[in-house]
Amino acid sequence: MYGILLESIVTFIKKVYSEEKWELIRKSARVDQENFSAHQVYAETIIPRIVDACNKHLGLPKEDILISFGKTYVDFISHYGYDKILKVVGRNFRDFLNGLDNIHEYLRFSYPKLKPPSFFCEQESRQGLVLHYRSRRRYDGFTYYVMGIVKSVGRTFYKQDISVSIIKQETTGNMVHVTYQLSFDNSAYFAEEAKTENTQNLPLRMDVFYDLFPFHILFDREMIIRSIGKSLRATVDEICGYDVTQVFSLKKPLVDFSWDAVIGRTNTMFELATIDPIRGREETGEEDESYTWTDTNGKKRTSVVSISQDDDSGTFLRLKGQMLYVREWESILFLGTAVLQDLDALSQTGLYLNDLSMHDNSRDLVLAGAQQGVEMKLILKQEQSRTKQLDDTLRQLESERHRSKELMYKMLPKPLANALMARSENKDVELTPNDVVDLAQQATLFVCAVQLVDLGQQAADSPQSDNLQQLIQLQRQMEMFAERFGYYKIETSRNHFMAASGIPTGTEVTEENACFLAKKVYRFAAGLSRLRVSMAVCTGPTVYAVIGSRFPRLCLFGQTVATATQMIELCKPTENQPQILVSESTRAKLPKDSGHKFTAGPPVSGKDKDIKTYVLQQ
Repeated sequence: MYGILLESIVTFIKKVYSEEKWELIRKSARVDQENFSAHQVYAETIIPRIVDACNKHLGLPKEDILISFGKTYVDFISHYGYDKILKVVGRNFRDFLNGLDNIHEYLRFSYPKLKPPSFFCEQESRQGLVLHYRSRRRYDGFTYYVMGIVKSVGRTFYKQDISVSIIKQETTGNMVHVTYQLSFDNSAYFAEEAKTENTQNLPLRMDVFYDLFPFHILFDREMIIRSIGKSLRATVDEICGYDVTQVFSLKKPLVDFSWDAVIGRTNTMFELATIDPIRGREETGEEDESYTWTDTNGKKRTSVVSISQDDDSGTFLRLKGQMLYVREWESILFLGTAVLQDLDALSQTGLYLNDLSMHDNSRDLVLAGAQQGVEMKLILKQEQSRTKQLDDTLRQLESERHRSKELMYKMLPKPLANALMARSENKDVELTPNDVVDLAQQATLFVCAVQLVDLGQQAADSPQSDNLQQLIQLQRQMEMFAERFGYYKIETSRNHFMAASGIPTGTEVTEENACFLAKKVYRFAAGLSRLRVSMAVCTGPTVYAVIGSRFPRLCLFGQTVATATQMIELCKPTENQPQILVSESTRAKLPKDSGHKFTAGPPVSGKDKDIKTYVLQQ
């Protein structure tokens, strides 16, 4: 399946339900791609997984989801200019339905790996018709997807409300066959039936008829070939008197190649291909699909539908045209023309330009194809190159987004980072002070101060890189220990570090975690000969704010922060012996059986009274 189908679905979900919903659906559907390329082929299972995820997260029935996908597809392809094609397919809706196979044949030039479905109509009346849909896609969901497309085309281009219902759905081999009942104002069919015919005999010599239709095939009710055109006779052996189903395979429409199937679809475009190669079959690695059935006379017949995409190579002769029932002959006349892409295909089938009709543009198309084929290949190659560049750019953009998120998570606590990124992606919503400023009723702060050891002349002679190396080691360990015990590290200056919990929301992290964190840092800092470390733990209400737009950072304010700062200043660490001060509010919240030992520490001056501190013993 080509990415243009998936691209329309992604655009619809983002537009109607938001990008956040699409991300949720994408992850639930196990879709790795953030975006899809229109000309790239993807797995057939992606759409079923997306539909299941939409059903789960949007709460809508799968049938309604698929119908919506089909409706939006018609609007989406207008961005690629395909609406101009849809507008000129038919004068009325019935003509559009009969020309659906021609549209897919045209699209194969832009999408060479396309395996199009087949459509044909029958049982027409003034109130509507019966539409048959056959496809090799066995996913049942495309049944409703087609319904959405049909409804949207009728409303958009023909201003009609189309009522669609499913009559029957069956699977044969790897082919799905769905029969729809379409109800609409089909007055165009009545106008066609009302046309009068001139029954006056106009004799026509057979040689003139052969010149007009050099690729015609005439066969009777027994499917026996009675006559073929002169150009067709030049490419195949004498086939008159043979069963037409044993000489030609019916490629379109995807129906049984029988008298009853053909006679009921004379308003449908037919495409035939020779079963035996004209110049020897090339090895394609694929086998044709054969359909065997029994006709009304009890005779078994076989139709072969080639699934190879290399039939255009010229090895097989393809004919496209119309089936007409000739009442006087009790036969069906196939008025076809050869499908030839370029001069190479012409020579490979053993044909020449004078074998083609003069009254139509067959010759002009072959000559123009030789010139435009190179140009089309160049344009397609350029388009594929641009598509690849776009895919690479989108992947780089997604990588940068991922890096930005990771950087934001390092700069801010994850809940705050998610809130700010969600706000920034919504261009219509401006950030307010309340989005980045709030009060944490009960936050626990862990402050660590680092000082260089004054070793006199030895320190002066020693390279500064040793000091920086130990400082970097301490910082890395500090980050690792803080994350392990549920704290978020904040760097306040070159030699001061702070870690906080309970910001922006309350957590289950207790004051005991802060004591364990302090002891971990204590043991690591004891091995650093060039640094002296002092630590303080304080608990209380704290005001936090995100400051800066280009480089946001979390800042803490309030009496609790001031108390922790004063405690650090009172610490008196000795060489290789860090000191840990704990505030009275922190010790009061520790469990009685915590096992931590304390001694009295220096008091901290407060507004109303001095605050007691305690030295945490190792």
